[in-house]
Amino acid sequence: MSHNHSHSGPCGHDHHHDDDSHVKPDEGDQDLLYSSIDRDRILTLNETVPGSGASIFKPWDRRLDPLPELVSDADDQLIIHIPFTSSVKLSTLLFRPSPNPPFTPESIKLYKNLPESSISFDDLPSLTPNKITTTLNSIPTISDTSQIISFPLAPVKWSNTDSVTIFIESSLGGDHSGIQFLGFKGKSSGYTRQAPQNIVYESAPQLKDHSKVGTDSLSSAHGFGH
Repeated sequence: MSHNHSHSGPCGHDHHHDDDSHVKPDEGDQDLLYSSIDRDRILTLNETVPGSGASIFKPWDRRLDPLPELVSDADDQLIIHIPFTSSVKLSTLLFRPSPNPPFTPESIKLYKNLPESSISFDDLPSLTPNKITTTLNSIPTISDTSQIISFPLAPVKWSNTDSVTIFIESSLGGDHSGIQFLGFKGKSSGYTRQAPQNIVYESAPQLKDHSKVGTDSLSSAHGFGH
């Protein structure tokens, strides 16, 4: 699949490479929301290794570790549902692509505060396009940069965020998708919520009924931060 890489989205919003020349000493993890992510409740659908979706949310000093890595299983689609321990205001998505360039997502769709009942390959693609809070396009591959990539998010859209759901619909190569690191920057309200006690997650979601969804129903002209 051909890929015309651009360093800015359709709306002209740049992404930034997070290397040492742009980060002051000891400030790389400033506003990192690692401790605000409820990692025990992260739900990942179509992951090859159970728990690998949660494991790519790493501390800042391990951000460049090649493993663990999240790789999709039956096809190149992934859903990652990330709850927070308190309401947050997001400013940045941090991302490091797979070491295998064809595994790089074509785009990343972000949904804010979706009910957990809609986190499935049947329900998520059927949501109307206006339910997509942000779409990130022109995702760099490992050939473009081996550093952490920062995608700015519009804080006005991402205030009072209790959860983020990430939907990767397709990869550049079309067989699998892979991610080495995910993270968020922003501000936490600091008010910790109790996790619901009556929700049972399927530890290894069955993929026998997962047929790859198309791209037409969720096509969007949004760029970075939209």
